This record gives sequence, structure tokens and C-alpha cells, in this order.
Amino acid sequence: MTGGSAGTNPFDDGPSGSAAAAAAPPPSSSTSGAAAALASSNPFDSGYPDDSTPGPTGTTSASGGNVSDDDPAYTSGNSYSASGGRGGAGGGGTSTDESDYYYDGSDDDDRSYDDDDDDDDSSNAADPDAPVEASWQFLGDLPYRRITLYNNIQWGKKPIKDEDGGPDTYDTSSDDPLAHNGLTSVPMSYLESQRRTGLDEADLRQLLSKTTTTKVAGCPNGGPIAAITCGTTAALSTSELRIMTASGRPLANVAFPPRSLAHNPQKPIYTSSDVLTIGFTDRFILVVVMRDSLCLTYDLSGNAILPPFHIIPEEYGSKRGPGSAELMEATVYGGGVAVLSTAMSTALVELLDEHDDPAYADGAHIAARRINPEGHANGGGGGGGPPDLMATNTGSVDSVEGGIMLGSARAGVLPPYWAIVTPMPTAAHAQKNYYSYCTIAVLARNHTANGHPEVFLSTSDNSVLIVDSTTGEITDVDCRARMQSPIVAMSFAPNGRFLACFTQNSLLTVISTTFETKVLDFDTSEGSSAPPKDMKWCGEDSVVLHWKNLGVLMVGPYGDWLRFPYEGEENLHIIPEIDCCRVVTNYSMEMLQRVPPATAELFRIGSIEPSAMLLDASDDFEKGAPSSDEAARAITKTGMLADAIIACTEAATREFDIKTQKRLLTAASYGMHFSYKDGSGAVMGGPLTGSPPEAHMRPTEEAANFVASARKIRVMNALRDSKVGLVLTSSQYDAITPTGIIARLIAMKRPALATSICSYLQLDESVQSFARASRAAAYVISDSSKGQTDGQTAEAAINILNEDSSDVGAKGSTIPEEHNRGAFASVALAADRAGRGGVARLLLMRETSTADKVPALLSIGLFADAASVAVAAKDTDLTFLCLVEFQKYCKVSADNQKQAMSTFNQTLVTKFPAEAVNLYMMYLASNQDVKYMMNLYLRKEKFVAAGSAMSKLALDTENTKERIAMVKEASRVYGLGKESVFQKVSADEYIDLLSEQERLRSTYGSYDVAPESSSITTTISSVIRYAGTKPREAHRLFADAERLAKRYKVPEKRLWYIRVRAFSQSGQWANLRNLADSRAKNPIGLKPFALAAIEGKQPLSEITRYIERVPPGEERYDLFCEAKMWQKAVEEAVNMRDPNRIMHVRSLCNSPEIQQLCEEQARML
Repeated sequence: MTGGSAGTNPFDDGPSGSAAAAAAPPPSSSTSGAAAALASSNPFDSGYPDDSTPGPTGTTSASGGNVSDDDPAYTSGNSYSASGGRGGAGGGGTSTDESDYYYDGSDDDDRSYDDDDDDDDSSNAADPDAPVEASWQFLGDLPYRRITLYNNIQWGKKPIKDEDGGPDTYDTSSDDPLAHNGLTSVPMSYLESQRRTGLDEADLRQLLSKTTTTKVAGCPNGGPIAAITCGTTAALSTSELRIMTASGRPLANVAFPPRSLAHNPQKPIYTSSDVLTIGFTDRFILVVVMRDSLCLTYDLSGNAILPPFHIIPEEYGSKRGPGSAELMEATVYGGGVAVLSTAMSTALVELLDEHDDPAYADGAHIAARRINPEGHANGGGGGGGPPDLMATNTGSVDSVEGGIMLGSARAGVLPPYWAIVTPMPTAAHAQKNYYSYCTIAVLARNHTANGHPEVFLSTSDNSVLIVDSTTGEITDVDCRARMQSPIVAMSFAPNGRFLACFTQNSLLTVISTTFETKVLDFDTSEGSSAPPKDMKWCGEDSVVLHWKNLGVLMVGPYGDWLRFPYEGEENLHIIPEIDCCRVVTNYSMEMLQRVPPATAELFRIGSIEPSAMLLDASDDFEKGAPSSDEAARAITKTGMLADAIIACTEAATREFDIKTQKRLLTAASYGMHFSYKDGSGAVMGGPLTGSPPEAHMRPTEEAANFVASARKIRVMNALRDSKVGLVLTSSQYDAITPTGIIARLIAMKRPALATSICSYLQLDESVQSFARASRAAAYVISDSSKGQTDGQTAEAAINILNEDSSDVGAKGSTIPEEHNRGAFASVALAADRAGRGGVARLLLMRETSTADKVPALLSIGLFADAASVAVAAKDTDLTFLCLVEFQKYCKVSADNQKQAMSTFNQTLVTKFPAEAVNLYMMYLASNQDVKYMMNLYLRKEKFVAAGSAMSKLALDTENTKERIAMVKEASRVYGLGKESVFQKVSADEYIDLLSEQERLRSTYGSYDVAPESSSITTTISSVIRYAGTKPREAHRLFADAERLAKRYKVPEKRLWYIRVRAFSQSGQWANLRNLADSRAKNPIGLKPFALAAIEGKQPLSEITRYIERVPPGEERYDLFCEAKMWQKAVEEAVNMRDPNRIMHVRSLCNSPEIQQLCEEQARML
């Protein structure tokens, strides 16, 4: 289906088509009414004493308003109060739990969050007599509403603090109207330079409109706004990146481009005109992409998260290196950014953090590279330096790749932020198929089948390609028959099911992401032939398009449309949300939202829904009409009262006007007056305590939902206050959860409000601890603490951490110590970064978590203390981490490597615990180079250990000369101590032995004469054995063996054993016989000779010759048995008159004759 309603022109301001849309005034929001709800000022301005002031006590309504006790609506019947007890719908009765009605959201005073009927919210509310439906605008059958969230916004200006809590005021006396004009911000230096050329104000304003453009991005789910004014030429070289709340209050101002980019002589000089696009991810990371693919990332405080990196380091087919790419388009999506270059190259950046699964990177493309924060562990170490425990990332612009270092004590721990950059093979594909790409879009990983993002590229031949980021596979969906011209803009619906496409011939097409179903074709060529400046989704039901000077066009699923002119708006930007869209202009922020179904059913004119009837009955009751009771009871009889109560409660959570919220909650409470007990004993009201018969009673589902909704409304009203500027709808609140809201508030520097909400909603204790720690850190670095001593500041921070705000009525209640594990360390780190090292040390004394205390001590430079804590906890990983960080610190602090290692070793020996030193020695022992381990031993004066380390390394060295040199060094080290005399003598003798071995080898020209060995016994044996191969030189060899034995004082007995073994092994039996027959005194006897002959399998005659010379007795008997000379053995046993030995021979011998002989001889004995 094509076209608008009845063929009318959606861009015509006449009576047709959009007359109602153009004429109907947008419903006024509760900007000032929200200010009466919960609010919190910046704790960075107020300091601790006011920051911790408890909220007021008293009777308040569920939405924050005061209710009269004598109002009949709150005094009759068993109404259900927000606290769960018996009382009024808004709390008119006595509360059983005051913490349900209020929480500390104030930093400046004790003002209550009341919304009396006489307050200022009535000034902005719509006419109470006019039906609500009159303010709606219908897109076909779908009602939409236009809500002004904030008006008269002074973007980026900090209001003057008003002690009376009145509306925001600004000091504009020193402002240049052209320097800060709405979202546009131009440096004063640029304006002054242009004024010096003679331009008047009108000409200068016109020049700025033509030569500058303001880029605006919004954080999803009602988050902050970022804006930067860029020059279309290089004339405007510098600018300012401003991060602001949705109400315009400044969060951070970043000079742009950063100094490192603007004045880097090795890189191109960047200007503000080089900014291509900016945008926020779902995790509120601000991404800035330059035209050469350089990517910069910031948090909400303006701090850089990752070092700048090029998304496309090198173009396809180009060799010019980083910075050579020229981008055509960059799109920031919820998980990162994707870019398309003029050379048809594409790349995808996924921005991840510590909460992501570490295994997610395992599924990345093989060509993907990883970006780590500066200073985080990086792969590689190197060179000839000392054995690095962990190398560090230099953080250069283009050398930021790599992963966790090998050798890291915490190698599995991810950095707080990291990125995966995946190049896509699209350039080669385009070249192969002879087409180009027109635009790019990314389908987030939570909407894909494989859990990784998919990149969509439109082609010049009217089709779309889908690129798998994990495999690089390119799929052509072949939608050429459905598309009449190339797609120039694409946008995914929040649910990921539909894709809005704008074609070159001005046709809006909505199609499913599977490209199987086409939902809509809508022709916009009558209004403009140019593509829209912006195209986004408004929830999941409509697409919003914006043309400059033409306004905003909303197109529904059936071709229905609405037009919002926005006349005279120079800057207009659309921020898509999951259930609406925000429209940001120079001085306002509005919301376009489909009216929630519960609200539409309730407020339609003539509605007969039970919820509408209950609301009418409640209104009549407020007016004192007697018919109200009958109407309510009529609803009860239909059995749909519970549904009506839930519908009114749900509608209240989706309203922005506080009076309407209160009206709907009052109707829900009025309906609960007519609730009855169910069969299980549930009653209307809160949980009851007391006598056992009442202990089983519990609140109804409607009552529990009422309490939860009332709390939800109060929190959302507090967030919508202009001092906070976080505009959440009910659906967004549910999507990001209260825990996500706490994280956003802390990122927006609102820790006091975050702490109050944590306690009010009774969130998990870990979330409350995180909020308290953020609040204490805010106080420590605030101006309020600068005039205090370290002890006073630390005590105040400890009080914040220990304050139990969940029970306001209990005085002096504190948080259990185990609930603050890690909190003291976090605050200590903030104090150290603020230059309050004394405060950091005092706070760390209270930390009980070793896993948090050790890294904190390392961060503030107390390495020895950190090692002591890790050793006391018996955590080897943390102990090694202390050594890692201290070595890195020494290298950074010293002028050269030698000085760094000297400082490291000296401090390690003198200040670190012995267990840490021993762990380091174990690490050094695994390295080949022992000089660093020796240096450490020498500093500890452990000369034996140092020399032994060198000696062990010498024994593993194959080169003889190197081995001798290393043993000489070991001998020198041994000589430094008095207790190592024996080791020194042994080392000197070993050196002499090596020298003798080398001399023998050179003398006889053979390696076999004296193989390398550390044993004198082996050396002498080798010389004697070698004589068997050189009979002519045997005399010289025997003489050398004798000389070695005398030099090294080998005992005579050992020398004879060496000779016998060497002769037998080398087959020198004649020399063995001569040795046995020699006249020299034999110190070992002839038994070794006989055994050598037996082992050498000599003839029995030769064996007998030696045995017969052995004295009779046990040795001769054993030798006969060893030689298996059984008859001789029997005879020897008979001579010894030992029948046991005779029978032993019988058991060993298998000969029947010998066995018979043994039996006879045994009987005779």
C-alpha cells in the first residue's frame, strides 16, 4: 500500500490530511510538576552534611503528594495505603512503614515531596474540563500524544543555585548569544576573529548557519544528550563536545579535538570538521568517529575509555597505512559502531565491558583485532631485558592491539572496557560484482540467531547484503524485485523484526528483517525529492522522518501519517526509544509516543471499560456524589473490579502529569475499598503481624501491584525532575531495571539520589553498597572536604558507607561490615586520584576484602603492603600480581633498565615479605638467564644459593668453554662467603677436571678418551677403557690415570675398583689378570675380579682361577653359585658344614645328579 490518507500530501499545511495534527496543541507536560516530586541535587556541590540529611516524615501520597486526613475518600472503608496498612489511597491513614512513603532524595534541605492542589503543577496541566482524548492525534486507529518534557532549556548552562527551590535561573549577563545558541556552541575566539573582519551580528549569524553544523546524539532510554558544533570547513578548527542531561544541565565539556590529535606531529592534524558522526551505545558510551575512521570513546564524565584507534587501519588494495581511509558513512548502534568507506570497505566495532562473557571474543572473526585500554596488559614482551612479569601496552594510536599478557597473575580478568574490531570482506565483493554500497546498518546481537551482530549493506543495484560478523560470509537477500531504486537510508525497529528503508526515489519501505514480508510502501516525493535528514522509529508502530524546514513526518503501518511542522527550528534531532521517540530542539525536548493501550481504553470519550467506569466513580466520590458507590458496586458485580484496579494502576505508571497520576491511583485505591477476601484468606491491605490467626493473611495481587506501582511512579518522577534530567517511561524503566537506573545515575554524577532509590526500592545489597561507595567517593573529592583533615574526611566517608538508610526511623543504625566488602577500596581509589593519599590509607585499613584491598594498595603505590596482605591471605595469584605491578612501576620510574632492576631487587629484599621473595625466586628459576636471580641472592647475601644457581646452569651448558667460565663465576661467588668454602673447593676442582679432560682429548685426539663429565671416577674409567683401543699408548694412558688419581686424591681402594670395572668393560682380560697377579697389595681382594670375569662370560678356567684364590667360606660359596658351578658350590657348603646352603644349591640347580648329591650330603650332615 502506498501514499498517505486519501492521497493527500503529508507536507501540505492545508486543512486536509494533517490539519488536526498541525492545529492541535501538544499536551503540556508536568515539567514544573515533576519538580515537586523526588529530587536530588548534585552531591559534588553540596557535600556530606547536607547530602545525608534524611527525608521528611509524615503522611504523603503514593505519588509524593500530601493528602488531607479528613478527606472522605481516604477515611471511609478499609482502603489500602502505599505502605501496605489500612489508610488512604495516597497514605491518608497512619503508615505502618514510613520508608514506603518517602526516601532521602534531598541533598540541600529537608523539603518534602508534596504535590498539593495549590502547587505549580496546575499551571502546566491541561484544561481539567477538556477530555484527555482531545489532546491525542490519531495515526489511523492508533492514538499518539506529543508531550513536552522540558521547555526553555539552556543547553549546557549550569543554573544558579536557588536556596528556595524555585525554578532554574541562569546568569546570561556574560554570554554571547551567538557562542551558545541552543544546541550550537561556537568558540568565542572564532567569533571574535570573524567580528574583526567587519561582519555585523546578522551577517555573522548567517555565516554560522552556512558554515557550521551541530551533531547531536542521545543516550537510549531517556539518557543524556551529546552535541558538538562542527565547521564545514577547516576554518573552525576547534570546538567543544558537550555532554548534558536531557534537561540541559552539563555533565562534561571536552575540548575537541583532543590535544594529542590536534598537535601530534606524527599524525594528521584533526579539526572539528573531521567529525563524521557521534552516537551513544546502550551502555552510555559516547562514540565519535572521524572521517578517516579514527574512533574515540568517552564516558558520561568526558573521560576517554579506550585509546584512539582506526577502525579501518588500511584500505583494501592500499598500502598507505592507518589514516588513509575516507569514510562515506558511520552508524552507531546499541553495541558499537559500523563504518563504510568510499572504497567500499566496511568494519564493525563491538564495544564490550567487564560484564560481557569473556568467551564471547572466541566467536569473533579470525581477522578481528582487540582494542584494550591504555596501560592494560598486552601480548609480547621482549628483547634482552629482564624477565618481565607482565609487559604493558604503550597505548599508541595505532599500536593498541593485543590481549591479556602471558605471565599475568590474573590472566583471565578482562579490562573494564574493550573492543573488537572486525573487518568485512565487502570491498573485494563489490569489486567482483561491479556495484557499490549506498548505506549501512547493523542488527544488534540480541536480535540475531548466532548471538553476534549482522551488518546490512544496500547496493547500487537495489538489493541488500547481510554480512555475518563471525565468518565474514556475505548473503545477498535479492530484494531487487521489491525495491524500485537503491536504498539510501536504513533503520531497524527496536524489536529487530522490521527494517525501514528509504530509497533513492523517495519511497519509504518497511520490510521484515528476513525480507520475506513487505509491510509498507509510502511515497514522500511530493514533499521532497531529497532523502530525509533523519529517519528513526517511534516505538515499534511507526517510522519518523525529518526534513529540514519541512518538519517531522510520522508514518504508520497502513500508510497513515501525521505531520509535526516544528516551524523555525534550526536544530532538530530525533532520538529513538523502545516505546517512543524524543525530539530535541534548540530550546525544548518533546516526546512522541503512542498512547499506551491501558491509558487509551481508560480515557477514550464514552469508554465503557471497567477501568473508565471506576475512574468516573472515583471522581464522583471526590465530588461527593452518592451515585459513586452504586457505580463501584456495579463494577464489583461484573467480576471485573480487579482488572479495573490493575488497569488504573498501570495507566498511572504511564502518565507524566502528577495530577493525573494521583487521580488514577486514587481511583485504584477507591476500587480496593470494595475488594473482598478470597478463599485463601487474602485481604486487602498489607502484611499483618500479631496473633497467630492473622499471621496467614497476605495482600491481594492488586494491593501488591499498587504498592510497587506507587514506588515506581515516585522514582520516575524523581528522575524526570529537571535537576536530574533522566526521562524514563514505564516500559523503559522495566527494560533497564532499577539496577540499570542506579548505574546511570552514578554515571551522571547523582550518587546521592542513587543511594536513596536503592534503599527505597530495597535493591540487592551489592547494588546498595555500590551506590553508597559512589556517594562517599563523591564526597571525598568534593570541595566540601578540602578544608578538612584526612581523619575527618575519612570518618565522614566511613559514616556514609555505614549509614543504613533503609530504616529511616532507626537512629544510628549501621550496615553490617560484610555488606561493605570492596566499598572502602573503591572510595580509597577515588581519594587517591583526588590527591588525598592519607584518606585513601585510612579507608583501606577498614577494607576486609583481600581481592579488593590488594589492587587498591597497588594503585596507590603501597606495593609492599599489598604483598603483605596477599601473603597473609595465602593468595599466590595476588602475591604474584604485587610483584608484577611493582616491577612495572620500577621500569616506569627509573631512567634505565639497570637502575630499575636494582631498585626492584633492593626493595624486594628489604621490604617485601619472605613468601613474596620466594615466589619471585621460583619464577626466576623457570628462566634460562639466572643473573637476575643471582643478583637477588647476592643482595640477600645467600652466596651458596647464588653459586649453586650458576653451577646448575653450567651443568646444563653444552659448550665446554662457556661451562668453565660459568663455573669460575660460581667459584667466585662461593668465595664471597665464609660458609661456602667446601663449595668453592669443589667448584675449583671441577674447573681443573674440565681442563684435564680438555687436555686429554687434545693430547690423544679423541673425544672418547675423556668425555665431558663432572666425575673423576668416570674420567679415570674412560682413560683406562680407552687404553683397550690403543694398546701402543696403553702405558701412557695408565700413567695419566694414575696421575689423575693422585691429583684428586682418589683412594687406593676406589682406584682398584675403577681399574677392575674398566678392564672388564673394555675386554682387557690380560691387564685384569696382570693386575690380579701384581705384587702390589690388593686392597679389594679377588672377589671383584671373579665377578668381573663372570659378568664378562669368561671361560670356567679363568673364573675358577680367581675364585680359587678367594679365601674359603661364604664369599667363595657365593661366587661358585654366581658362576653356576654347582658341584663346587656343594663341596664348599659341605666344607662349611651348612645343610641350608646345600639345599639352597638344590633349589637353584635343575640337574638331577646335583639334586641327588645335595640330598645325600645333607643327610650325612
